[in-house]
Amino acid sequence: MLLQVLCVLLLGFAAASSLDTEVLRYGQELDQLLDKTKSPCQDFYGYVCGRSFNYNQTLRRQQEQQRFQQLLRASKSEQLLESEQQLLNFYKSCDSSRDVKALKGSPLYRSSGGWPVLQSNASQPNNWLSVLAEFHAIGAFYFFETKISIQSNQRVVVLQPDTTRRHTMRKFEQRVGEVLQRFGVEQSRAHVAALEVLSLERSRRDIVKTEWIDDQVQYNYANFSVRADWNAYFKKLMNGKTLRPTDKIIVKQMPRLMDYIQLLQNTSTQRLLNWLWTDYLMDIALSDCQQLVETFASDLYAHVLPRVSSDRVQLTQLYASIGQAYKQQLTSSVWIDEISAQASQHFLSQLMHATLNGDENLNAAYQPLQLGRRSFYRNLEKLRSFQHKRQSTPAAATQSLQQRQYSQAFEAINGLLPMLQLGQSAPLNYMLLSERFARSLLSAGSSSRTPGAWRSMDSERQFAALQNCSSSNSTLNTNELLLGMLSQRLAWSCYKTWLSQHLPRLVAGRPQLTPQRHYFVGNLLLECRDAVGAVQQERKRQLTHAILRNTPEFSEAFSCRSGDALYAQQQRCKLG
Repeated sequence: MLLQVLCVLLLGFAAASSLDTEVLRYGQELDQLLDKTKSPCQDFYGYVCGRSFNYNQTLRRQQEQQRFQQLLRASKSEQLLESEQQLLNFYKSCDSSRDVKALKGSPLYRSSGGWPVLQSNASQPNNWLSVLAEFHAIGAFYFFETKISIQSNQRVVVLQPDTTRRHTMRKFEQRVGEVLQRFGVEQSRAHVAALEVLSLERSRRDIVKTEWIDDQVQYNYANFSVRADWNAYFKKLMNGKTLRPTDKIIVKQMPRLMDYIQLLQNTSTQRLLNWLWTDYLMDIALSDCQQLVETFASDLYAHVLPRVSSDRVQLTQLYASIGQAYKQQLTSSVWIDEISAQASQHFLSQLMHATLNGDENLNAAYQPLQLGRRSFYRNLEKLRSFQHKRQSTPAAATQSLQQRQYSQAFEAINGLLPMLQLGQSAPLNYMLLSERFARSLLSAGSSSRTPGAWRSMDSERQFAALQNCSSSNSTLNTNELLLGMLSQRLAWSCYKTWLSQHLPRLVAGRPQLTPQRHYFVGNLLLECRDAVGAVQQERKRQLTHAILRNTPEFSEAFSCRSGDALYAQQQRCKLG
């Protein structure tokens, strides 16, 4: 009996020691990211974000990528859903086979006629429309986009000319050189190919710059198809099926499309293929594997990232505690109505289930996709084609956006604090994720992206009082302020409950960054990179400081005094 008690005590001491070590390591890493030239009571945003925002972005991205790679490698196949395994396969194929040999073995390379700068003697299609059809069939649309739907037993085809410019001309020219170098193109051949590509790109941009009225022209396919050999084009896009003479063709901005057609008719197949492959590979060859996963499987990536980055049970417990606080504090308040509460509860239940067991709906959506661990370019073509054909409902798109925004927190942690084992201990979850999750939970009260749509219509009087109290100059700012204040209240109350049980041990022997300070610093740290540009940073600074001026716990944690810019006044704005 005595031995059993001793074992329990030893296990307890070991767990406590592990918790202490993790919090201490977090404090040490955090301390290096803070701008000590700023006073937290005067400029907390600058204190937390001043250095982390200017943190070496290349190093941060490398750390984020390395951490993601480590997490994927550590994942056990038997614990992954089939869709998660497909993502892992795609990542592994990217990590192992992106060279010239792999490219030449891909179906698109062979069917399109190849990349002339690599293989000038390859057989090439004899017309531009056949070449475009190969790329369009996998969802890589150039010069125009084609959308095919069925309405009243009739196919309707919409052709939309392209007006995009991903890069400035100078940046485009730089990336052309980088792509050709990446694939080992001999210098003299690369020079000639670059001139061809840049010439066609300039002509394309001239067409993009031209202003046209956003009108549309409608044809029957029988009348439209005489303009070019469209039969083979649509056969390729429709897996061998053909359009009927009575099917509709709707062309938007017809003059722009005609300009493109004229340009393509006057362009050799070799020049067109050199331009297409250079542009196609530009964002693929120069991106890391994590970026490619995020780009081409964003909803799956947003689902997988939290699951591989954390202890799922610990994370689910955090969600549950904040969900319970939401129920206790807000469901009977003036801010939340029954519809909002139900929608937020649905979001909470789905996220908790998905975190523990995976998202079965997402898994089912990806069920037709089969990717191997090799043949990256083949996998990419399959994935692009799959995503192009996949139809998403507005509700699913909104849910995917919410999940994507929330998952960005895990990217920030992996990039800024790569040594932490997130989710292994409750305090780190509260210190880093609680407010972001609380905001997501509140925002999920409405499927609309309109700011404040989650708020009850019965709260207008209280909302006006908050706007007046905060001296906010817009409804948008007040909605953000309200969301921030309520989120912080939910998250802090949960952390306070947890802290009351562990505070004496965590505070003992601690330096200036106490667990209370850890909370405020950590929850803001992950928001720093969300604000890009001076205007957004200033707006985020003002919002953060407005929330803190209404947070006495912040003033207490950092010993702010009367006269400090962020000292919480007694007559602060009330939320009820």
